[in-house]
Amino acid sequence: EAWDSQLIRGKGAIRDNGPSPTMSHINKDFLSRTPSFRVRSSKINEEEKLRVVECVRIVRDFPKPGLNFKDLSLVLGNPDAYQLCIDVFVKRYVSKNITAVVGIECNGFVFAAPVALALDVPFVPFRKPGKLPCKSIGVDFKLGAGRGAPTFGKDRLEMHEDALRRGGKVLIIDDMLGTGATLKGACELV
Repeated sequence: EAWDSQLIRGKGAIRDNGPSPTMSHINKDFLSRTPSFRVRSSKINEEEKLRVVECVRIVRDFPKPGLNFKDLSLVLGNPDAYQLCIDVFVKRYVSKNITAVVGIECNGFVFAAPVALALDVPFVPFRKPGKLPCKSIGVDFKLGAGRGAPTFGKDRLEMHEDALRRGGKVLIIDDMLGTGATLKGACELV
């Protein structure tokens, strides 16, 4: 039986009840298909922008005192706002000859993967140390709230060593309202 017929749907979850898929289980027509994510909005207006902004919750003094965390979980919980965010990214980069989209763990994954599908390019995850199963390369970077601001720690990002091709044009998506320190580290890694 095909792998997809072995999935058992439970209470809001899907449980794998069989072997993982291999290329022999995938229809060749599926691999050459047109991406399923498409931009729905023809124009982003002020009302739509406001709808997204209203879905961003500000959490004061998180994760450290003095920082204001922009929580995007309400954006993700509102399909119209979430789709609008994806639409904005795709519209901005569709004609830029992007060859890969990088998503930075973990909110970056949520936005980068559908953008990569819509642009019909590979999605490349940038992970915390030790999370990737194959040989990886990485970069260490300092965490801070911007130029001239004090640093409050350091971190590391890694990617599979063969994930990006030299000379490619890469779009990097971090969680949209972060401090930028992780994004700067990702730029160094690319």
